[in-house]
Amino acid sequence: MKKIYENCVLGAVVLLTAMTVTACGGGKEDNPDGPGPAPDDKSVAVGITTEVITKAPVVLEFDDGDAMNVWAKTYGRIDAPDIVDNVKASRASGKWTLAPEVRIQQGQNAFLYAVAPFSSANTDPAAIPVNITDQVDLLYSGEYVPASFTTHNVKLNMKHALSLAMFNIVAQGYSGTGALTSLSIAGEQVFTSGTMHTGTGKITGKGKEQFTLSVSKTVDNKGWTDDLPQMWVIPFSTKGKPATLTAVIDGKTYVVGFPEVEMRTGFQYKFRLVLTDTGLVFVPAMTEEVSLNAEGDEMQPMEGYGMLSFDFSRSNFVFPYFTGDNVFGSILSGNHGAGYAIGGAMEIPDPGTKQVVVETWNSTGFELNDLQGIETIDISRY
Repeated sequence: MKKIYENCVLGAVVLLTAMTVTACGGGKEDNPDGPGPAPDDKSVAVGITTEVITKAPVVLEFDDGDAMNVWAKTYGRIDAPDIVDNVKASRASGKWTLAPEVRIQQGQNAFLYAVAPFSSANTDPAAIPVNITDQVDLLYSGEYVPASFTTHNVKLNMKHALSLAMFNIVAQGYSGTGALTSLSIAGEQVFTSGTMHTGTGKITGKGKEQFTLSVSKTVDNKGWTDDLPQMWVIPFSTKGKPATLTAVIDGKTYVVGFPEVEMRTGFQYKFRLVLTDTGLVFVPAMTEEVSLNAEGDEMQPMEGYGMLSFDFSRSNFVFPYFTGDNVFGSILSGNHGAGYAIGGAMEIPDPGTKQVVVETWNSTGFELNDLQGIETIDISRY
């Protein structure tokens, strides 16, 4: 078998964004280390810099007009009292300010947490509301960062809390127009809302409200090289917990089972699928976990396509066993369909003899372990 795909090199770009938060009217603008001691030398204003693990197409750097929630705690616990309530960091003219300002005295510490972007709903750093209908990249600071009277300019390491799912679809022998209009994800462990702990980034899923991504793309026989349909998702796993992708193409709804994947925060997942007149199916071997700084995409050619057609008279169709590496495919009979799996079977309750079409890629041969109900086999397109 030829190698059909080579994984892209994984990587992460770390962008250091100098971000100093100064109190209104406090400190000198030309001080690169942030605000200095107050005139009475009894307190200082806390300043911060941030290190953002940044991956395009997500936030590359903070711009004027950006804002985030900041909590300055009296000791190193996320449920500790605030030194000042409802602190907002705002960026204007290339500089940041805290409102209200956070000041600490000799012998006092402040323990900082932060979330971006700012929301007035972010009142509890241990339970930040998350809802993917917003489709907003969510950054969190993680474990507290202490600031003291002598070290009052500190760095917050901002991290990505969500996963980014991207999809590329290629047509193979498809006779329709290929107009993709929407995508949605559902599953046992697929949540669309929940709460995030700012100290850990862990999201506790709560709601499974339907979220549908509107799309306007045309599927062709080469796939897309850029502007892939994408959506922010609460990280989920399909290992033993099935999930499905629903796609509407040319007005027809396709429900396809996800391949096995373990999503992690701050990563982008590229899923490839193939569309034929028989149906839509994932290409499991082409699923990528990549750094989010990877731009564009190129659909790799697929090899070893074959189709079997059966006249079948029973209600339980046992899948053929296909030899080869990374074999995938789909089975369709009328309105009944399923993705290929070794040792799988599909119920076809329609009475009488019906046609069953089996499409595969990467197979080098097949075996039939159950001939019951099979009346004829057409291998002319295999």
